[in-house]
Amino acid sequence: PTSGMVVLMSGLSRRLLLGRLAVLCTPFRATASTLPAQLDHGTEKPQLQIPPLAQGWRRLYLCRHGETDWNAQSRVQGATDVALNANGREQAERLAALLADAPIDLIVSSKLLRASSTADAVAAFHPAAQRVRDARYNEMCFGSFEGQSLEAGSRVRAEYDGITKRWASGETGLALPGTEGESPDSVAARSTAALRELGLLPPLNGGKPLQCPRHICLVAHGRHNKILLAALSGDVSRCGDYQQGNTCVNVIDIAGSGEAKLLLTDFRGHLRAGPDGA
Repeated sequence: PTSGMVVLMSGLSRRLLLGRLAVLCTPFRATASTLPAQLDHGTEKPQLQIPPLAQGWRRLYLCRHGETDWNAQSRVQGATDVALNANGREQAERLAALLADAPIDLIVSSKLLRASSTADAVAAFHPAAQRVRDARYNEMCFGSFEGQSLEAGSRVRAEYDGITKRWASGETGLALPGTEGESPDSVAARSTAALRELGLLPPLNGGKPLQCPRHICLVAHGRHNKILLAALSGDVSRCGDYQQGNTCVNVIDIAGSGEAKLLLTDFRGHLRAGPDGA
């Protein structure tokens, strides 16, 4: 893994009232610049290098869906329901094999087909796990950008980059253009509300969280996951700091108090061979 400084972040997103959350960020184990999009048919089985789950904590395996044709074409999907392509289906099978030995009790996904079918592949290895589909984990609606290509140098790309820069400067209530375009704040609000209903996060009123399994897999989407990771850090404006490749795995441990530790982010070792799965 790349060396780096361990950063402790705590606090409350002033826009979302997320409750007391703190994230311990360790160096990234895998990044988009080091892992190929295509599959490497090696023989080594990758493993997640993570510590045992501490007593009283719960573990969230936050994953992104497999590849679609629109992903391959760099087209914006958002709320548009696009199915996995052949490469994406194989990626999903590799993700499922990676998580086969994890003691997952609950498998949750968005209702969009690309995430739901990826989660179904994981669920095939965990027949006793409860399976839940919830639209609050759907991808951010990109409004009028949906279906557009984000080709470098294009007008659409310039407009999109301008909006993401404003998000990074703190304007996370700014929605994407179009009648249904969403903002990072709105996505974070619906996703964390769904996690609170699962019992993974404590209620906003300070009460005890609901009963929840200890190991949960959530399969969702690239921008959704970036926003959720940033929300758990207490600063939604940092959503652009994260990379989320197809079928990547993020591992977050969450205490009953809402304290969160980010153990692993954007892991895609299952998509290529390597002695350590990196």
